[in-house]
Amino acid sequence: MPDTAAALIIPRQREQDQPCHVKRELVEAMIDLHPGGMVWRRTFPGTFDQVPAARHFTRFLLLDSPCQDDAEQIVAELAANAVQHSSSGRSRGTFIVELTRTTATITIAVYDCGWGGVPRFGARCRTIAEHGRGLAIVAALADQAGYEGDDAIGHRVWAKIHSPFSARTTRF
Repeated sequence: MPDTAAALIIPRQREQDQPCHVKRELVEAMIDLHPGGMVWRRTFPGTFDQVPAARHFTRFLLLDSPCQDDAEQIVAELAANAVQHSSSGRSRGTFIVELTRTTATITIAVYDCGWGGVPRFGARCRTIAEHGRGLAIVAALADQAGYEGDDAIGHRVWAKIHSPFSARTTRF
């Protein structure tokens, strides 16, 4: 007999997602109403069990986007790095996920609490290494990536994805 209590605490992944039935043109018209695009932010407790919640947040906001899977993976890598490599992972630490969406780009940023390592996007990782591939994955998925900040104020690690199917580029 399966343990039902354990089944209740395991976060569901893809079966909760509903197909998006909103026309892309309507979504982009709504985004165009806001100069600079639309911005969403959410603060998460600085624990590893919050990384799936950050993924779900991203998936929900980008349900209609062809970049949804890449953005979700980027958020997972950056959130895990914030928890692992900064004071976000300490007692009472937090990290913030920010998504900025224009009709042409999606910018994903994760803010940490500082006092950790500086992100190195160009660092090479060993082929058989079990760790140290997160920023390489982010760099491979994103069109641009970088970071700002320092140990005292925290870091903003970001990645930008250009939407391949924006209405502006597909209209004739």
